[in-house]
Amino acid sequence: MINKLNPDYTDLPGLRIVPSLYTRGDLIASHIDVSVITPYFNTEAFFLETFVAVQAQSLQNWEWIVVDDGSTDEQSVSRLATIAARDARIRVIRQANAGPGAARNTAFRHASGRYVCLLDSDDMFEPTYLEKCVWFLDSNPEFAFCNAYSVVFGDQDFLHAAGFERGKIHLRANVGPPISVIRHAAYADCGGFDESIRFGHEDWDFWLAMAKAGHWGATIQEFLQWYRKRGDGRYEQIMRSGDVNAEFEAAMRKKYESLEHHFPEPVRRHPLPFEDVETRSALSNPLKANTGGRRIMFLLPWMVTGGADRVNLELIEGLTARGHEVTVCATLLADHAWEHQFTRLTPDVFILPNFLHQSDYPRFLAYLIGSRQIDTVLISASTIGYQLLPFLRATCPGVAFVDMCHVEEPHWLNGGHPRFAVGYQDALDLNIVTTGHLADWMQGRGAERERIRVLYTGLQSHQPAEPEALRIRLRAELNIPAEVPVIVFAGRICAQKRPALLAEILRAARDQGLGFHALLIGDGELRPELEALLSQHKLNACVQMLGTVAHQRWLDLLVVADVLLMPSQYEGISIALLEALAAGVVPVVAKVGGQDEIVDPDAGFLIPHGDNELQAYLSALQQLLSDPARLRAMSVHCKVLSASKLSWDKTIDNLQSILNEAHQLRVQQPRLTISPGLGREYATLALEYKRLVEAVDWLWRSKDGRQVASTDVVPIPVNGLTQLWTQVSSTRIGSALLRSRRLRALARWLLDKLEARQQSGRKPG
Repeated sequence: MINKLNPDYTDLPGLRIVPSLYTRGDLIASHIDVSVITPYFNTEAFFLETFVAVQAQSLQNWEWIVVDDGSTDEQSVSRLATIAARDARIRVIRQANAGPGAARNTAFRHASGRYVCLLDSDDMFEPTYLEKCVWFLDSNPEFAFCNAYSVVFGDQDFLHAAGFERGKIHLRANVGPPISVIRHAAYADCGGFDESIRFGHEDWDFWLAMAKAGHWGATIQEFLQWYRKRGDGRYEQIMRSGDVNAEFEAAMRKKYESLEHHFPEPVRRHPLPFEDVETRSALSNPLKANTGGRRIMFLLPWMVTGGADRVNLELIEGLTARGHEVTVCATLLADHAWEHQFTRLTPDVFILPNFLHQSDYPRFLAYLIGSRQIDTVLISASTIGYQLLPFLRATCPGVAFVDMCHVEEPHWLNGGHPRFAVGYQDALDLNIVTTGHLADWMQGRGAERERIRVLYTGLQSHQPAEPEALRIRLRAELNIPAEVPVIVFAGRICAQKRPALLAEILRAARDQGLGFHALLIGDGELRPELEALLSQHKLNACVQMLGTVAHQRWLDLLVVADVLLMPSQYEGISIALLEALAAGVVPVVAKVGGQDEIVDPDAGFLIPHGDNELQAYLSALQQLLSDPARLRAMSVHCKVLSASKLSWDKTIDNLQSILNEAHQLRVQQPRLTISPGLGREYATLALEYKRLVEAVDWLWRSKDGRQVASTDVVPIPVNGLTQLWTQVSSTRIGSALLRSRRLRALARWLLDKLEARQQSGRKPG
């Protein structure tokens, strides 16, 4: 998967060397899921890349029909014959030259798949493309075809983030390349390609013919398809010849003028109350098991910048290096900025809301477990992952289920995901926590301590080759004199990190005459407040806010830093703390969570919460910044401590042992058996909970570090508005309206007005 912020257009799917995760199993499918159809005419060696991309698909139940449209180049003909001989699923049909539209129609007449995939002979797609498109169409029957965002490469390189969602704009422009997956019946219904259009734009006419037949499609918002842009290509040459494009547009608008007023506009349906949960999948995709290790599914909420996500990444990297295979499923709709980091380790990555209707989450997860022969499911901070546990245990009885928690969150959901870990412990073979503190917390909430295992998360070594040279260069870049100590903070600028206290500590240190330069790294909802405090305290001369930085940049900045300052409200064990210790940066951090299980008095300062907290932070900074020898000695001890306590290899060894133990317990001390019917009902309730939360979650907000609902403040009017909102969201038209940001903002404004009116009517006290 391409990095959207820093794309590498040379990382072609057809040129990658990746583990062979997708080998067909021994079972013979009763049907074909996808018929890939490709017109072929004197195609160069690029076709080898297309061949590799098709063979590497996660959905292996395909046939590939290649129509040689009268090729005259002997090498091209020979190349096609050689490739077809390597896979029995490839069929070659030869015909006299009639153009790409006619070649596709010929292929379609021989296609037996439930779906048809249009693929040109020099294009490619990501490994999960076919599987996601087929599941999208199975899950969203209102659409007749789908594709994905495109990586355009070759003579031009750019990301094309547009598609069928533009609807009627297709009357004036062909928005996307022809790579798409189409329902077999819809292709037949529209009459196929117009074979009289032989020199470009035949796909434009095809999509409008689809619209005229009442069909339209959707575009998955992931960069899954690669479209080769060639300066000497047939389409590009036509586009350079006079006013061909404008003439064709005029012809299309005349041919399909009825679409100006009757263009199909399907939308993804909104979940209905207590919607039925289907358990069977129409896909037939049995893959061979991993003979070199386990096959593990990670159930995550998202793939974003964060400490827990960094831990998941490094655990996956460690597991795959040991021969295990990993599937990743993210369950929340979000900006998954780190998706490319995960696909660097495994191509088997799925963001469920991008392509599934909500009611299909349970059967898709069960399908993946069966298709990949997954033996272990690890849940990390996914609420719906916990809630679907009874269903998954009922439908996948041979799987071991574990979870991993890092920190309790007292101001969110009465403890956050560790609360779910306690509540669902009877459906888990083992709980994994990253601190002994959290194990004690869970036991205090009623969890069985014997089923909890502590896994301290070590870190891979990222030491630069020439640290002193890097330190000098970065200090010059940041205008920090060589002799000035550097204090660093890293984390999300939110209530958990207490940015107001951070600013106050820095102000007090400056007022005490301590010389330092501070680098504040991160972003978040309280960043404007922190920036205002820094200005108010006149700290801008000695404090720099760097915002979000790449992980490698953060590691480089640790070479510059001397002290890590983090006055958090709560933590498990901060990943920033672990990375700072490894770099020899002395921590001055809050004594919360399990941080005292890592940091000893010779390696840093742990500051307890309390009335004298500010003075305690100031005292620690005075001892370090006024005594360079002590600072150096503690820095050395930090590195020794990290090497001895936080060994990366030991972390992966321990995780493997925990997973093995979970499998032993699954057999020797099995959890309560859940019937399929009861599991399905649990899944229905989980999805209903999700539907209701999404309908009203926008009403919640944070006040003074506590998550409270507006209904706590203005019970009568807001409860009425909430009930109305929930009822309206259950209808098709209402759900479409309520997805409007403007309408949500208007409702939020109305709530604020209601709250203000009620507050003004209250008497003091």
